[in-house]
Amino acid sequence: MLAFKRVALGELDERACDTLANRINGVAPGLDTAAITLIDSPRWPRDLDCSRGTHKRDPAPRGREIDVILRRIFRTLMATSDGKARIPGLAMFPTPRYDYFTRCARDQRCKPHLKAIAVELFGPLLDDDGDAREPAPSGGAIFTRFMLAGFATYRALERLGVPAFESYPDLQLRLSSPSRDVPPEDLPPKRKRAEALAARRRIVVSFAAELGLHDAPVAANLDQADAAVLALAAASSARSGTLWVVNNPCEGRFMLALDSRQAHSLGLARA
Repeated sequence: MLAFKRVALGELDERACDTLANRINGVAPGLDTAAITLIDSPRWPRDLDCSRGTHKRDPAPRGREIDVILRRIFRTLMATSDGKARIPGLAMFPTPRYDYFTRCARDQRCKPHLKAIAVELFGPLLDDDGDAREPAPSGGAIFTRFMLAGFATYRALERLGVPAFESYPDLQLRLSSPSRDVPPEDLPPKRKRAEALAARRRIVVSFAAELGLHDAPVAANLDQADAAVLALAAASSARSGTLWVVNNPCEGRFMLALDSRQAHSLGLARA
């Protein structure tokens, strides 16, 4: 079964993660420890240890180690027989340090539900001196929205006892497209909205047919197409035993849905 559901983020209060867990349970009541959830967001700011809450990593990395490994995997899987890449390298959003989020949360323009998430997750760090007292960064609203929502979603799923993994739709699309008759070099960027949606729908339809989901709803927009590709690629790889995980104790777990050829060429730990 494939269905598209939305979970409201508005009107979260001081128990933001509990409230979000209840809302997720309301739209997907069958989630349990047997489920796999994929989240298009890092688990935590890069300079905090996700296994120890707000404990600071010392020294703080300049970038995430998970991202370094993913770029290496991508180069390996996308290389031609002569070892040269046939498409551009993998671009990934940089994960900011925690003070980016605390500064945004302190700004008067911050939306109430995002502030509620930040207060619950970062607590005393909101009162830190130093960089956290600087003005909120400009032009970063989208980072604040999707990453803070992602941080809260991981914790909401923990409360429900549901395993959660990070995933990245653009990466998964490019990994999945060769086996779906859409060469990765022909996958249109999102700015070409109509073309991008049409290509993503072809990949979704191919996965759905393979899985016997003949009545699957059509993705109405790019966000739904991204979600469908993550879910269906994971379901397909679960059947073939080719779900793979990149793990870092401070940064979390990233899941890749590979085909048999890709899985055979990599030496990672199986999920």
